[in-house]
Amino acid sequence: MARKKKRTSKSSGKRILKKILFVIALVLVCYYAYTYLVESGYLKNDFFPNVNKANTEEVFESEVIESSSGIQNEKTIEEVESKEANEKEDVKKSEANVSGDFESDYVENHPLFFGNPSDAIGDVNVPKNYLMEKPQFIISYNNEKLIPNWVGWHLGSEDLGEAERSDKFVPDGTLPESWYQVRKEDYQFNMYGFDRGHVCPSADKTATSEDNEATFLMTNMIPQSPNCNRIVWMHLESYERELVEQGNELYIFAGPHGVGGTGSRGYFEEIVINKKDGGVYKITVPAYSWKVIMILSESGDDVNAISDDTEVIAVSVPNTQDCKFIKDTEEKADWHDYICSINDIEQMTGYDFFELLEDNLEETLESKIYSGF
Repeated sequence: MARKKKRTSKSSGKRILKKILFVIALVLVCYYAYTYLVESGYLKNDFFPNVNKANTEEVFESEVIESSSGIQNEKTIEEVESKEANEKEDVKKSEANVSGDFESDYVENHPLFFGNPSDAIGDVNVPKNYLMEKPQFIISYNNEKLIPNWVGWHLGSEDLGEAERSDKFVPDGTLPESWYQVRKEDYQFNMYGFDRGHVCPSADKTATSEDNEATFLMTNMIPQSPNCNRIVWMHLESYERELVEQGNELYIFAGPHGVGGTGSRGYFEEIVINKKDGGVYKITVPAYSWKVIMILSESGDDVNAISDDTEVIAVSVPNTQDCKFIKDTEEKADWHDYICSINDIEQMTGYDFFELLEDNLEETLESKIYSGF
């Protein structure tokens, strides 16, 4: 009788390997079948969290989803495209606000965040509307008149501190090299009687000594009658800071307009500077000092904080000694006696304030007459 051959360890190993491969193949088949059923919506995925879930709250992004067989699931693609369209619309709605689809070249709290009133640029070939950007404020400088067209600044709680008043009036060394830099002594008070009137006030920039010193640059000055500067204008500046202390932030533009004012030495249209080298320069004396203010709650979202109810202030104060009193009376005038609308200032100057706002909102705000004092 013949003996059965003993199984060798080699043949036994082959059988075990075949069983393992069979099990792996079976698992893979089951997995792909399960994946297909999940993606087709026939089963709920409770076992494999990484498998894409159809008909669930999971967000499908822009990639095309395919089933395990490689065939695109048309229903899923249609749902994804519809969801993407809805999401884009939601983004537009969340970004759209009372001021429309707002876009600015500047960050929030920058003076030009809502627009550049005269489209000033920093080009030496544009000497009548030359843009000068300081950390504390922005200037449109007029090298022909040797005064600013306007100065813009943002005023918030972060701007107010304990820095002392500098009182050091200095030429602005950042002007183009070929331009004349106005000096403190050029105003010749004893002859003409006009103050070196700050456009951006010293007291609005007291967070640091450097900030306060910047307000004493002569590019931030205009010839201002003492009564205008020291009484009416000063009271308005104080009111601005009161608004900030009440939890507001302000976007402010201010500047001169016209030619000819009356100081403590009479009426003048210009201050003449005769230099020892024979050079003659002339500082224009303006007829008015104007200011435009937008008042916002200090919320950190300035665009969405604006509405038809937003308060604005606009004033135009004559550059005369008579502004101390209301005309034809002995009653003292204050800044609110010179309130007008922003539209009035725009018509007077030709500037366009807050031009990046939606047109209807801009018109609503700029036609207002402030009465909140």
